Amino acid sequence: MKKIFESMVLLIAACMLFSCTVNKPAEAPRTITVNGTGTVSAEPDQASIIVSVVTQEWVAKQAADENAAAMTKVRDAVIAAGIRADDITTTDYSIARQDTWSNGRSWPGKYQVRNSLNITIKNTSLASTVIDTAVAAGANELTSLSFSVADTSSLVRQARTLAVQQAQDAASLLAGASGCKIGQVVSISENNNSGARLLSKTFKAEAAMAVADASTPVSAGKIEVSSNVTITYALQ
Repeated sequence: MKKIFESMVLLIAACMLFSCTVNKPAEAPRTITVNGTGTVSAEPDQASIIVSVVTQEWVAKQAADENAAAMTKVRDAVIAAGIRADDITTTDYSIARQDTWSNGRSWPGKYQVRNSLNITIKNTSLASTVIDTAVAAGANELTSLSFSVADTSSLVRQARTLAVQQAQDAASLLAGASGCKIGQVVSISENNNSGARLLSKTFKAEAAMAVADASTPVSAGKIEVSSNVTITYALQ
């Protein structure tokens, strides 16, 4: 009987030991998470402007006819200045009566016709000339001027490479300072704020509108492309 009891005690102890071994949680892998940012800049190789012809008359048809004649002159002049017809796009055309309110009453005003063109300039050195040409031909509004790089794919690759390298350098430094080494990449993600932005731009529209003989000063600045990554490395 005593032997049977001792055997049961040993069996229970073995079961408890086995249970502890099976249920013991695995140790969480040691990791380090770092951020890296890469930035490259380049000269813009194209520009885009939006110019408009706005006319007002008491009769809508008359306002539209005057607008069409003026915009035709603008378009022809811009093409003569070196812009391809395929790079000129109508972005807005509207006819609206400009009613006014006074003493609680609405008073009919003139009809306003607005016709807007988006002009893509593949040679940024022509930006000033195109602006002056459009204004001289009859454009009386310029609402947008922007510079860009037509193909940013190579810039994005460079920025991403620099971002990953910076993150790896930071992880190696931190791990080495704590007596460890970095291992394989556990995860990597690129943050949403990556992309291209204009570093600087100078444009004085009033010069083109007020002084017909003056050349409009335009400065393209530089395009900056950046990438920001978050990388988690295993520690050895």
